[in-house]
Amino acid sequence: MRYTRPGSIQNAVREAYGAVGGLENASTDLGIGVSTLSYGTERSEHRPGGIGVNYLDGLGRIEPRAAVPIAQHFATLAGGVFQPVDLDGVTASDVYRIAKEFSDVLTKDAEAHSKSSIDPKGYTAKEAGEQLVELDELIAVAVSFRAALRQTAEGSR
Repeated sequence: MRYTRPGSIQNAVREAYGAVGGLENASTDLGIGVSTLSYGTERSEHRPGGIGVNYLDGLGRIEPRAAVPIAQHFATLAGGVFQPVDLDGVTASDVYRIAKEFSDVLTKDAEAHSKSSIDPKGYTAKEAGEQLVELDELIAVAVSFRAALRQTAEGSR
């Protein structure tokens, strides 16, 4: 597939195709030709609007991993983030996981603001990167916990 600019919808589509093993696999899964699918990713005056959103929807329904780059793309445009939820082994009583991850965030914060830090009043680039990892882990656990609670609440209706 042709080069796509990072952060563009074309790049998100390319990554969605990659999630199912490439353009050929995506075309097989969707039951359309490779050339048709490839044609759907380029900007063209002959086809205003470019990408066939119905193809993306279909691919995401066939293989949910293909929807992730598209969700991330639009979440970024909306000023947010997309956090996939993995409920494997998660229960509605896993609040201890949130406490553990929050403790890790507090520990990194304390380290960054300690006398041993190069910049105790703020974060160095290295400390900020490490804290982002901890925050991402906290967010993932919190979102999974929320999804498990929602699943439990909806099951009791």
